[in-house]
Amino acid sequence: MSAASPSPAPRPDPAPCACGSGLRARRCCALDGGGPPDPAHHALVAPQVEQARAARTAGRNREAERLLLQVLDLAPLHREALRLLYEIRHAERRIPAAIALVARIAALPPETPAAHVQHAQLLIGQGRHAEAEAPARRALLLAPRDPSVHHLLGMIQTETGRPTSGERHYRMAEALIEAPNPTLLGNLAWNLRQQGRLDEAAAVYGQALSGPARPVRALAGLAQVEAGRGRFDAAEALLAEAGTSAAAPGDRMVAALIALSRLRAGDAEAALDRIAATEAAIAPQPLLTTELAMRGRALERLGRHDEAWAAYLAGRDFQRERARRRFDPAPIEARLAGIRETFRADRLAGLPRPAPVANAPVPVFLLGTPRSGSSLLEHLLAQAAEIDPADNRAPLPGLGRLLPRLVEGFGGPTLDFPAALEGTVAGEAQDIPAILASRYVALIRAAGIVGPQARFVTDRHPELPWLLGLANTLFPGAPVIHVLRHPLDVVLSGFAQDRLYEGNAGVTLASLARLYDAQMNAIAHVRGQTTMRYLPVRYEDLVTDTEATLRRVLDFIGLAADPAAMIAAPPRAVPRVPAYRAELEPPHRRGVFRHRRFGDVFGEAMPVLAPWIERLGYAATPEGAA
Repeated sequence: MSAASPSPAPRPDPAPCACGSGLRARRCCALDGGGPPDPAHHALVAPQVEQARAARTAGRNREAERLLLQVLDLAPLHREALRLLYEIRHAERRIPAAIALVARIAALPPETPAAHVQHAQLLIGQGRHAEAEAPARRALLLAPRDPSVHHLLGMIQTETGRPTSGERHYRMAEALIEAPNPTLLGNLAWNLRQQGRLDEAAAVYGQALSGPARPVRALAGLAQVEAGRGRFDAAEALLAEAGTSAAAPGDRMVAALIALSRLRAGDAEAALDRIAATEAAIAPQPLLTTELAMRGRALERLGRHDEAWAAYLAGRDFQRERARRRFDPAPIEARLAGIRETFRADRLAGLPRPAPVANAPVPVFLLGTPRSGSSLLEHLLAQAAEIDPADNRAPLPGLGRLLPRLVEGFGGPTLDFPAALEGTVAGEAQDIPAILASRYVALIRAAGIVGPQARFVTDRHPELPWLLGLANTLFPGAPVIHVLRHPLDVVLSGFAQDRLYEGNAGVTLASLARLYDAQMNAIAHVRGQTTMRYLPVRYEDLVTDTEATLRRVLDFIGLAADPAAMIAAPPRAVPRVPAYRAELEPPHRRGVFRHRRFGDVFGEAMPVLAPWIERLGYAATPEGAA
């Protein structure tokens, strides 16, 4: 028997890595840990690394790059070669490559906190705060008393919607430093603002501004706090100081806030002038999405709707082309599928229904898709002394994440949310809904969201369309008020800003239509399979017949109050000030059938939204037609 022919050696893969490092994929992001040479052999390439270091020091970056790519193709785990290539890519602003390289450096033994911090900071710079938490946590494990690491985690947790945890890390950083740090104080103040603790935020900003140098960002942050407290003259004065500071030239955040203040004061032309000045100063760089959205708002106020639409389009083009944001419907579709599978009347019959939490404010769930008008309704309701607003700070999403762990801990099956609700039907797990309801109340009290006089707390968390079934399970008698608005106005208002939602919904009109459709289907499905106290309210009625609509809502909640007096009164002092108060305006009709002023721009969204326009009754009148 003849010997079998040996298998041919695999050919090397020449494909460059997609991250842009310049390395082959199999020596970069597709690296096989079992294949590269052992680090013990790195001495063999030491001369080439030294040559690369010398070339880099002398500014001969192309020569250094060539040598480093050769070294790393042979020894892809060489720390010094990775570091030098990282420096080159970072200096070139090739950020995806820099992130890939520093992540590999951070994973090499012995681990150093500095490498993990660099990794986290790069991710934060790209707006990827959630991804930055893992390297930041690893850095904290390696350096638990490093104030800069606590500062970093404070930023991450504040920007990912956990300001209470973020505050804890800011306070720890503050305790570990020897002298006051204005940047840390400014970030702590911003965190307190995000929690609605505006008086405390103002005091901390005062500390940050107490030195001879008055940081521009602290001035701008304090201006936003003062606007939230209704002290618009003080906010204007602070922005004027920031705008004339020697450190302010080129500070685009300050320029944007000044433009916003001009717009809030009704001077759209001045807002446009400020944005135009920024555009001229940064040319040939483009304006950011935030600046373009503000330009669109100012143009819209002036009745220049074609130009406004062009500005909104340019802002979203920036997100797609410059920031490489693409719509991914997968997370939205997965959420809707989970709701449809879990919330079925035959399966829900056995779910426990907890009694109301004793001596606790009753949640009033203000349901709505993004930009439907729930913030306006919450503001009006908060004028009643018995109703405190939670804004988007209520703990329902965290309870949804906790539910699967509780079910498993009580001996139930291992399931994700929302399927884990099915695990509460048997044994001790039947106590879980009552436990979660009590925790909801405990958390809003611990966060200072409700005062001692509150009988109700409004919850308008943006996750509520996905969490309606959980809310109704924990609080089966709680009022659910659904704010409806013309679907075209909803997606237009969402498009005419800079915010992105799940799966990057917002980069196109069609993506916002898909999000709207999925959330409305989720709401309709849960309503069809459960019993709840539900009241639909139209945004159009809320702004055109405010008193009668507010009276209907108060009657539904079960609160005797004078809606006319509530509407006429200045904003009431509440325990935690909602973020939207800084831009609060009295009810106005500019947003009613807003889409009609923009003509035929909704083509890509219409196939998705047309059924909802019909279903909600907006197609029945000429005013509701597109």
